[in-house]
Amino acid sequence: MGPADLSSLLAPLLADGRRNDSVLVGPETADDAGAYLLGDEAVVATADFITPMCDDARRFGRVAAANALSDVYAMGGTVLFALNLCCFPEDAAPEGTMEAILVGGLEKIHEAGGALLGGHSVRDAELKYGLAVVGRADPARLLTNAAARPGQHLVLTKPLGTGAIINGFRDGRLDAAGLEPALNGMERLNDVAARLALEHGVTACTDITGYGLAGHALEMARASGVTLTLKVDALPVYDGFQRMCDLGVSTRGARDNEVAMTDSVKADRRLEPREIQLLFDPQTSGGLLLSTCEASVDSLLAQLAASGHEAESIGTVVEGPPLLVAT
Repeated sequence: MGPADLSSLLAPLLADGRRNDSVLVGPETADDAGAYLLGDEAVVATADFITPMCDDARRFGRVAAANALSDVYAMGGTVLFALNLCCFPEDAAPEGTMEAILVGGLEKIHEAGGALLGGHSVRDAELKYGLAVVGRADPARLLTNAAARPGQHLVLTKPLGTGAIINGFRDGRLDAAGLEPALNGMERLNDVAARLALEHGVTACTDITGYGLAGHALEMARASGVTLTLKVDALPVYDGFQRMCDLGVSTRGARDNEVAMTDSVKADRRLEPREIQLLFDPQTSGGLLLSTCEASVDSLLAQLAASGHEAESIGTVVEGPPLLVAT
C-alpha cells in the first residue's frame, strides 16, 4: 500500500471537523513528518525504523538514526530529542550487538545536536532499529512537499541505488568494500542540505526513502498539483548499482513501487531496465529532493558540492496533472 492509499484511508476521519487548528502539517499530503504550532515555533515529529544493511552493528545504528532524523530535516527543521525504537530478537544476535546499535544511534543523535530521552523495545524475530524524533522549525519557513511551483528546478542531494546495493551485499554478490561508498552516504545527515535549502529559497522538499525517487517525487507532484519531469541521465548513482543490475539483483520494494505507480509515472522514451529500476529502487537514508527557482540552482549546487554532497540538478516542475515524466 502506497502513501496516497494511506492518506485516503484517513481522509474521512480528517474531514469530520475535528482537526486541531494547531496542526500545520498532517497526514493528508503524505509528507515526511507532522508539524504542530506551539507558540511561535513549529514542533516537527516523526518515527522510522529499518532492518540491518551491513554487518557492523554500530554503523547500522548510525544509518538507522540518520534515516529517522532525515524526516525532520526534510521539513526544514532542527532536531531537539529522540526516543529509541528497538525491535530486538531474544537471543539470535551475537553478544554486544544491541549495545553497539544503540551506541551508533546515539552518536548520530548527538551529531544532530539532539538528546536521547529513552525509548521502547519489543522482542521481534527480525531485528529492527530506529527513532521517534521531535524537532523544531520556523513556521514561516517550514518545508513541505506541497509547494513545488511551475518553472522551478529539482535538485537531488545524494546518489541513488542503495536498495539494489544492500540486497547485493546480503546475497553475497557485493563485498564490504563495494558496500562502503553507499554506506558512507547513508550515514550522512541531511542537516547541511536542509540548511542550504532554506538559505537558497527552496520552497518544497522531501527525502527519498522506501518509495524510491519516483514515489516520493510523485508525492510532491500530487501535493503541489504539478507535473515533475526527471532527466534520468542526470540522476546521481552510487558505485556498485550498475554492477548489481548487470547481475540481476533487484528488490521486492522496487517491483512493488513500480506496480503501484504504473498509471502515474510516464516516460517520453524507452527506458532501459537499469533506468527503470533506478527510479523505483527503495532508498535507505536517501537525499533530499528540493524544488527551487532557476536563479538559485547553480549557487545551491556549488555549496552542496563544497560541503561534500554529490548533488545534481535532475529535472523541472511544469504545469500539468500530478504526474512524473521521465525523459
